[in-house]
Formats: sequence, C-alpha cells, structure tokens
Amino acid sequence: MQQEKFTQEVARRLRQLFANSKLGMQIPVVERHRLEGFMQAGIYLGLNSKAELANLMEEIHIEVFGKTIAEHKAEAPHAWVFEEIDYSPYETPAYVRNQ
Repeated sequence: MQQEKFTQEVARRLRQLFANSKLGMQIPVVERHRLEGFMQAGIYLGLNSKAELANLMEEIHIEVFGKTIAEHKAEAPHAWVFEEIDYSPYETPAYVRNQ
C-alpha cells in the first residue's frame, strides 16, 4: 500500500513539473532537487527501484510532451532540466568521510 501511495505521489509531482515546463515556466532548481531527493528517499526505503522510477519518469514525459526524454533532449538540449547526480559519495557518514 505504501509503495502505491509513494508511486502515485512521484507521478503527481513529475506530471506537475513536466506540465509547468511545457508551459514555458522556469522550474526553480530547488523544486527539481526536492523531487530528486523525494525519489531518492523512496529508493532508500525500498519502495521503488531506480529503474522503476526512471520508467515512470519516461512514461509521464511521453504523456505530457508526446515524446521520449531522449527525443526531447535531442531537440532542445538547453531545455532539459534533469541531470544525473551521483550521490554515492554521500552514502558514507560525514564523520567517516572527513577523517
């Protein structure tokens, strides 16, 4: 049940972000990072895998824009809002990293 609620909320947030982007609104960086963090939390809690969320993002992108993420990137690379961030260095506690 929790997984379903989480997935629905991610879908709602992605739909809203993509719809606003399609309307030409400038998406604040903090909003994109908040969504990325929310998705990372779901992965951490085992509610979804990274692949499942990537597929969900692709499906919603097609729903909103009518094209895949790759197609959208190729047409307007400057308009693409998501960048892949490697958070693996932060999986180790800060007190261990700073020694």
